Amino acid sequence: MKNENKTEAVLTQKEAAEYLKLSVSTLKRLRANGIGAKYIKLKTGANGGKNTKILYPIVELDKWLDSQSIQTAGGEQ
Repeated sequence: MKNENKTEAVLTQKEAAEYLKLSVSTLKRLRANGIGAKYIKLKTGANGGKNTKILYPIVELDKWLDSQSIQTAGGEQ
């Protein structure tokens, strides 16, 4: 298995929104509706508290973006 720096392979919500050229609120809405990119939800609060951090693997953002591609009737994308 390839040894890669996992912290460089993920983006915060703000970074992911910038990467996709969307607003953070749009990214949150897509996630809440279950139609956005796969993400990681880290529990950061003590003793299983409610504090969480959302991270997006870049590879998942790219996959999701590719899945949004639409073929036109003329064959061009």
